[in-house]
Amino acid sequence: MRSDRNKLLTEFFQMQRELERIFDDFLKSGRATTAVGTNVWRPSLDVYETVDSFIIQMEIAGLDPEEDVKILLKGNQLTIQGQRRDRSGTKKEHYHLAEVSYGAFRREVILPEELDEHVAPQANYQNGFLEIVLPKSKDPQPQKIVVEVKDDETA
Repeated sequence: MRSDRNKLLTEFFQMQRELERIFDDFLKSGRATTAVGTNVWRPSLDVYETVDSFIIQMEIAGLDPEEDVKILLKGNQLTIQGQRRDRSGTKKEHYHLAEVSYGAFRREVILPEELDEHVAPQANYQNGFLEIVLPKSKDPQPQKIVVEVKDDETA
């Protein structure tokens, strides 16, 4: 009885690990779907910093960066949005394998420091990668906040 129970638990935990692996592979593949059944595409993104800049690299192979990508910077929030379109022009009736995702995407990154407003950000595209360089503020000045004291009578 005990060995049957152990065998059952072992099989159950093996099945659980396998389901977790399948779920992880599915999410990492970029082929997840929303509740309405449309493909969700999230291009891979790396964000790192150097001494004087934040660097954002995004894998967007198959996009025309001038036509399909929009980059917005507001304060320390960077938004990259766009769309990868199927440009093949051929009707695909019988898929044998379909791993390339198409559709709209939107990625937002909140950067941890103030950016230098006096130096223009740079963006370039090469070999399927978009790279955005955002200069850090050279000397972030703390903002002094004055405390206003009010009398009880004037409050």
